[in-house]
Amino acid sequence: MPQFVVRFLQGLTPSSSDTPGLAGLCQSGQVASTSVPVATYVAGPDDAPITVVFVHGFTLAAECYFLQVQHLVDNHPNVRSVLLDLRGHGQTGEVTPEECTIEGSADDVLAVIDQLVPTGEILLVGHSLGGHVVLNTIRRCSESVFQRIRGVILIATSIDSLSAQGAPRLLTTKLADKVYDAMEGTPEVVTKFRDDVADFLAPALAAMVFKRISTPYNLVKFHADMIHNTPLSTFVGYFDDLETHSEVAAAERLAQLPGFVLVGNDDHVTPLSQSERILELWPRAELRHTNKCGHMIILEAPELVNEALDELLA
Repeated sequence: MPQFVVRFLQGLTPSSSDTPGLAGLCQSGQVASTSVPVATYVAGPDDAPITVVFVHGFTLAAECYFLQVQHLVDNHPNVRSVLLDLRGHGQTGEVTPEECTIEGSADDVLAVIDQLVPTGEILLVGHSLGGHVVLNTIRRCSESVFQRIRGVILIATSIDSLSAQGAPRLLTTKLADKVYDAMEGTPEVVTKFRDDVADFLAPALAAMVFKRISTPYNLVKFHADMIHNTPLSTFVGYFDDLETHSEVAAAERLAQLPGFVLVGNDDHVTPLSQSERILELWPRAELRHTNKCGHMIILEAPELVNEALDELLA
């Protein structure tokens, strides 16, 4: 393991006895009205007047929001939480690279809303790639669904193309070339390649995105494990789409909604300038940022996200 990763991990607080994740919080299920059967998770009453729909980021899974779901269960018992593993992630599992697109993921979100949230008010929460998916969902949803959206929280994300920053930069590295080469090999080659790079790639990316030293180590490992479990086809598919995808066209509808834009001041994947760009197109939103916090703000500074949820729900 690289020394900068070792030094970072040594500075983290020890793991707590709690196991991160949605186990014990949510009921799991599946929505299959799109081309991809999507794993779903639900907490809270079926007759809740308002539902928070959480959309996770690249190489993550719905479980990354467990601290927010726990907060809602503890403090807002009449609010429902609905989450999904985007195509190519988590329990939804592997799909072809061609199916790994932001628009396809938004189709999954729309299918989940159609089946699991057919009535009642909606809050949309998107982190990183999930922010793009939320914007695409807002732009393309029916007028009847749009009229039920009462607020939006965009976390560590962008509205412009990410071609010059963050994950797409990996496209120019030798590692990315090896990912593409491995994808063209036999299943045995792909498995060996994943095993060879996972022990380096997962903790290295985790160390890159976490900046708050007080973050418990079990959360860093939790994040690294999600990266480790992401199929190579998911990397390949979303890399291509993230390179050029823009959701500026969502601004017209977004401007009609209240909400928050949250970012860590030390986020080097989607930096503060990208959040400020969103505010240019969404002046009704409030920007909130926190020091010594990186890209995984939902795990590093869950209180910031929970406070935004509290205010929108109030």
